[in-house]
Amino acid sequence: MKKDYFAIELSNSIHLALSLENMGTVIQIDPEKICLIPGVSSYLLGVTNYQGSLLWVLDTEQFFQLESNLRNCKQSLTAIIIKSSISGTQKKVALVVKKIQGVLNIKTQSKIVPSDSVLSQVQFFLDNIVMANNSTFGILNSDKIFEAIATELK
Repeated sequence: MKKDYFAIELSNSIHLALSLENMGTVIQIDPEKICLIPGVSSYLLGVTNYQGSLLWVLDTEQFFQLESNLRNCKQSLTAIIIKSSISGTQKKVALVVKKIQGVLNIKTQSKIVPSDSVLSQVQFFLDNIVMANNSTFGILNSDKIFEAIATELK
C-alpha cells in the first residue's frame, strides 16, 4: 500500500518525509518577526504571529543536533507547519527547512533501509527509513517531535 508524504530537505542532504495527515502548510517567516523567548531550548528560535495565534518556530537542524546557522540569518525562512493532537490538544509548530520537495507517494510497507550515518542523528524521530525517487528518506514521527518539546510548548 502506498501513502502520500510531504518531503523536505535539511542541510547535508538529509531527506525527511512527513505524513500528510500531520502536515499543515508551508510558510515563509521573516526572521525579524520572530520574538525570542528567554529561558527556552536554543533550538526554539521563538514565536511568530501566524493567522492571529502564536506559533513556535523550531530550528530543525539544531533540534536534530546538526550544524545550524539560523541564529544570524537575515533572509526569509521556509518552514512547514506540523500538527499533532497529543492528549486531545491540537498543537502546531513551524519546522524551518532548507528545501521543500513536495508530495511523494511512498510504499508504507517498504523494507527498512539500513541506517546510514546521515540519518542516524535523527533516527529516534523516525518511523522508517525508505528509498524513494533515488533518495533515502526518513519518515518523521511528528508525535515524537512534540513529545520532545512538550515542556517548551506549555
